[in-house]
Amino acid sequence: MKIALINPPSPYLANDSAYPPSGLMYLSASIEEMGHSAVIIDLTGGINWEDKLYEIEADLFGITCVTPNFNTVRKIAELLPHDRPIVIGGAHPTFLPEDTLNNIRCSAIVRGEGEIAIKNLLKDYEFGKLKKIYDGGLVNIDQIPKPARHLIDLHKYSPGGVKTTPIYTSRGCSFNCMFCSKVTGRNYRAMPINRIIEEVKEVIDLGFDYLLFGDDNIGIDDERLRHLLNELKPLGIKFRLNQDVRNISEETLSLAVSAGCTEISFGIESGSEMMLRLMNKKTSVKDNIKAIQLTKKHGISTKAYFVVNFPGEDETTVRETLDFAQIAKPDKFLVSAFAPLPGSPIFHNPQKYGITWMSKDWSDYYLVGKDGSFKPCFRTAELTFEKQIYLHDLLYNGLKQICLESPKHKPISLNLRENRYANI
Repeated sequence: MKIALINPPSPYLANDSAYPPSGLMYLSASIEEMGHSAVIIDLTGGINWEDKLYEIEADLFGITCVTPNFNTVRKIAELLPHDRPIVIGGAHPTFLPEDTLNNIRCSAIVRGEGEIAIKNLLKDYEFGKLKKIYDGGLVNIDQIPKPARHLIDLHKYSPGGVKTTPIYTSRGCSFNCMFCSKVTGRNYRAMPINRIIEEVKEVIDLGFDYLLFGDDNIGIDDERLRHLLNELKPLGIKFRLNQDVRNISEETLSLAVSAGCTEISFGIESGSEMMLRLMNKKTSVKDNIKAIQLTKKHGISTKAYFVVNFPGEDETTVRETLDFAQIAKPDKFLVSAFAPLPGSPIFHNPQKYGITWMSKDWSDYYLVGKDGSFKPCFRTAELTFEKQIYLHDLLYNGLKQICLESPKHKPISLNLRENRYANI
């Protein structure tokens, strides 16, 4: 049996094809493990994807769906053969299964992590008894096969001319930030270091030059991270990772440099103590400044993620964030406009946070668009559409000026944060 897994385009991004679709590579490996054939159809990169759909032949189609891609996924499903089953997976069907089933032409949906669910689904399909909903839950990541990178064209994924691939050493995030939705749950699960090193060696053999460790927080276990860095050292490959500001030390940073780390990204979110409390970040402005400055001291480029327009934001808190950036001086930044994504605490209880209106058009729920643009998808008494645009532009333009001073400056990242728009 041949299964085609489709990665939809993201028209709101300036470059939606920077990195391979990691979630689909994991699913493909599980499909191949069953003896079936898998193909990954990546519709990103500005191609004429509607024409490409007519060329696909498969017994069953799977499409990954994050909230802002909902309308695009619906169109893709309509264009696929009507005599073949279509399965929708990803963040949106995980948190809003009925909305997906009722508004996209599909035979079934998969909620949560898909590696085990896809096997159960294919067994049911072979016996002609496909269910509407398959709950994948949280898988034992020690037992899933390594992602099927041989199915993708590595030359397509070369941001800046560097062949780059995501790699994951763990799943889950034990923190509970108010803006975040987690397909991979709060239960932190780590892969054995020897398995990770095997995968890195395979990636090098495939011709990739650079790794993006996509874990929500790879350093939640500092001893494990140091073990990983020691094992990476002799392999000679460069990489970047995401880190929590509370888990930064001189020892780990020195080791990271010697292992090949060129950049660390931090979820700073705000330079306002009040906003950090409202977001339930459990960090402080002091923590954030220390992490960035210590990382820069070791010659590692820093990238700061910020959220603007979270309920409670005003001009004072935005200017506090700019004051923070002037002190910390991150090399790069990304500004995400807050959106109450399905699965986040705010989406399911908007009144508690003063939200009086939310858009019913899922395509409005993107965090960052081309050139940093965005469209407000909610409103509070204080955060009108006009106010949100003003605050966003104030922060974005201010950060751009501050980061221009850095020799490693890059004003905006072109990829979305994995923990907010998870494909797994």
